[in-house]
Amino acid sequence: MHVKRQHSFFIKKLYLNKVLISLALLISQSLLFSQSLKAYENVQANPLLIIESVTTTMTDKLTIHKKDIVEDPSIVMNIVEELLIPHFATNTISRKVLGRHSRKVTDQQKEQFAEAFRFYMVRLYSKVFASYTNQTFKYFPAPDFVGKKKVYVKTQLIQAGAKPVNIDYKMQRSGDSWKIIDLKIEGISMVISNSTQFGNQITRDGIETVIAKLQYKNTKAKTNE
Repeated sequence: MHVKRQHSFFIKKLYLNKVLISLALLISQSLLFSQSLKAYENVQANPLLIIESVTTTMTDKLTIHKKDIVEDPSIVMNIVEELLIPHFATNTISRKVLGRHSRKVTDQQKEQFAEAFRFYMVRLYSKVFASYTNQTFKYFPAPDFVGKKKVYVKTQLIQAGAKPVNIDYKMQRSGDSWKIIDLKIEGISMVISNSTQFGNQITRDGIETVIAKLQYKNTKAKTNE
């Protein structure tokens, strides 16, 4: 009888230990998740940290896949689409690019242009990053973004034996985070230059033709043709 009690006590103790261990692991995982979430939220709340984080993650991936990219350029497009484009306010940018033409086109045409222009941006930045060869980036001190709706994050691309390239990100508050609404390279605005380019094309050929050409080029890029 005494042996049975000891055995029963041992089983209960073993079960209790397992419960405590499981509880400790659960608490530990919750704390780690909470810390990761807090770190992520801190990054998202700071426009400079967003740019630093995205740039670092992208360049790391480009370095890892450097040899594969030579044979398959679509790898760069996948990296750009996955890591960079989500940080652009693509609908806002496409609307700005349409400019005065946005008053003359239908809502459906706006949606079609926005989607086509989004992948045009993927193609555009893929060409830029395809030539990445271990250049480094310099980040200037974070702007005062508290209470602001729009800020500029200033960076430089540092290249050996060449003049640094100024790259400025115009960012707009989006909820608890920030989105890129324009990009200036050596003072040249992506929005203004594309607005001029596409504005002239729309005036000459019409919005339907411009959308169709964009879609055609996007499809060719996706299929590596």
